[in-house]
Amino acid sequence: MSKEIFTIRNKEITKVFEETTRQYLVGNLGRPQELNHFQDDKLEIGITSYKELNCEAPHYHTQAYEYQYIISGETEYIDIETGKEYSFYAGDFYVTPPGIRYAQRSKPGTTIFFIKSPPGDDKVVIEPSKEIKAWMKKVNGS
Repeated sequence: MSKEIFTIRNKEITKVFEETTRQYLVGNLGRPQELNHFQDDKLEIGITSYKELNCEAPHYHTQAYEYQYIISGETEYIDIETGKEYSFYAGDFYVTPPGIRYAQRSKPGTTIFFIKSPPGDDKVVIEPSKEIKAWMKKVNGS
């Protein structure tokens, strides 16, 4: 571990979201990132920021817990197995445990700070049912 304080300035972070919706700041990452990030094999930390309406592909994680803090905006989840819906707003903190199968949609202006542990690409994408597709389309106003 480095013996100096590693910094990524707000100006750099803000600029990167002109081109992307997700940026990892910490982790032992397999995919290229726009910003330099702090190497760490214990966890992953990042930010998602949506200027426009956005819907994540339905998925689940086999091992990772994702701890999330809503900086701004609003995001909604639906548990694919139970149909239960969750809404989170600026200032809310929540966790998605491994194994929960969900779809997520976020309103414009939503920014989420997240921590993922353990790290690694354990995401499994799920083919959505007709009902989940309809729920997802609501984000696009369709």
